[in-house]
Amino acid sequence: MFEGEEKGKLDIQALEQARREGKRIGLVQGSWDQFHFGHQRYIKKAKEECDYLIVGVDSDEKIRARKGPNRPLIPEDERYDMIKELGIGKVGVYEPGKSIADDIVIKQVNDPKWDLIRKVKPDTLVVIPENYTMDELKVLLDEGLVKSVTVLGRQAETSTSNKLRQKLIANMSDKIPNFRALLRKSIDETRSRLGASLQYGEPYGELLSHLEESTDWLVPTAAAAKIKNKWYFGTNQCDYTLPERVLNERKELFYSTVEHAEINLLKRVLGKGEIDTVYVTLFPCDKCMKTLIDSGVKKIYYLEDHADKNWSKRSHALAQKKNIEIINVLEGIRIDNQGVQLESISVEQKDSSQPVGENVDYYGYKYIYPPNARYQEQLDIMVTREENDQDPLDEDIIDQPIVYIGDHWYISENRFPHTGNGKQILIIARDPVYSEKDLTDEMWIDLKKTWLIANEKYSISGGGFCLRFGDPALSGASLKRLHIHIIQPSINLGQVEKQRFSIGGRTELKEGLVLTKTAPKIVG
Repeated sequence: MFEGEEKGKLDIQALEQARREGKRIGLVQGSWDQFHFGHQRYIKKAKEECDYLIVGVDSDEKIRARKGPNRPLIPEDERYDMIKELGIGKVGVYEPGKSIADDIVIKQVNDPKWDLIRKVKPDTLVVIPENYTMDELKVLLDEGLVKSVTVLGRQAETSTSNKLRQKLIANMSDKIPNFRALLRKSIDETRSRLGASLQYGEPYGELLSHLEESTDWLVPTAAAAKIKNKWYFGTNQCDYTLPERVLNERKELFYSTVEHAEINLLKRVLGKGEIDTVYVTLFPCDKCMKTLIDSGVKKIYYLEDHADKNWSKRSHALAQKKNIEIINVLEGIRIDNQGVQLESISVEQKDSSQPVGENVDYYGYKYIYPPNARYQEQLDIMVTREENDQDPLDEDIIDQPIVYIGDHWYISENRFPHTGNGKQILIIARDPVYSEKDLTDEMWIDLKKTWLIANEKYSISGGGFCLRFGDPALSGASLKRLHIHIIQPSINLGQVEKQRFSIGGRTELKEGLVLTKTAPKIVG
């Protein structure tokens, strides 16, 4: 299977023989480009979940189609051989002379969706949370394509792509005086200026949080699109290979010096499906507009134009010429695909909004405490669940993936993490427990076990452990079911960034947030 003409093809005979022998079949897939320690741990842990492991490897052509012409960095033959050379054994234990993979399959660019999964029908599919949506995993299980799914957290502190990005930022800091401070200041100013967009629901809360990934110290931008109920994001990235003189004299967002957010977004969604609508913080430049038109985009929501209004004038004209509908969210201006300005219509406009006064009984809610919500999207989800008499932290209701379920607790990730942290994991009570007084001895024992499992799954070497309890205005919790936050601070260029986790909340809604769908509980 590892040599000759059949190299890289699924060994059906060996697979069937393994099934006859009663072996548990596992499948793990990936690009494995820029192969690093996290990949090694990931594949080894996948092997621990099965007796016969098949590793899917994306071909060079498949990676180029998804990530652009400059990828992969490591050709498929070398990636194949690196996996073949991995030794079998528990993490940290190496048995020379054996391959960790029982079969290695190279996936081609034109292979149908889930082609290898359909052919293998594994007993367990090993994934990371970012690979599949909950709906996709449900389809795989319901259709019998997989018998079970094993979700593993990332096995390294940061991705190799992010490490390379940080290295490039480090190089940039030598060329631009006070580069990191300028970048931080620009991102903070942009988020503060556009913060009013949070009241319009998704994707704006997350869109603004992705500005943290931008490396443009002049005008950080972000773009988003939704495909098959999953959001994808892109930010603008500077070309750090430019000479020092060019960088220092750069006065505008020239296409040649920055990979714009829209382009970064389109690269990330390539092959995922068609895009009809995009959401951007800054209205696209004319060159990005041409690319969006070629991609079939028909509608653009944006938060602001460039400070120099003439900068995007050509782009607006091009959008109208090509029948692109454009909506300025913050100013409430909508222009149809014929260039006619319409009545102000906001994105995902809220119905049944209620004025919030001093007599609102926020303690009257059964599962939630609205004043501690930080984003409009977060608040809307909370209120919708409350309206349907659903606890947002019920394991059958929660939106984000569950990576482990124990006797009394389950592990998930924080969908709305606090800024500045590297990892933020949630350990949530499986039973509807809302007071620390109701925690049994068995729950405390199982909590320790679950905590250790979370640390291992997410490779958390240090951080904070916080259980909020009691009055939510004092604890800072927005959801009442008992849950624990495990937080590891981010590591930037080898420096640990200090993270402060808030305890203490509000008695009124955060400024800019609006209660919708369900009327507030009124005292008296």
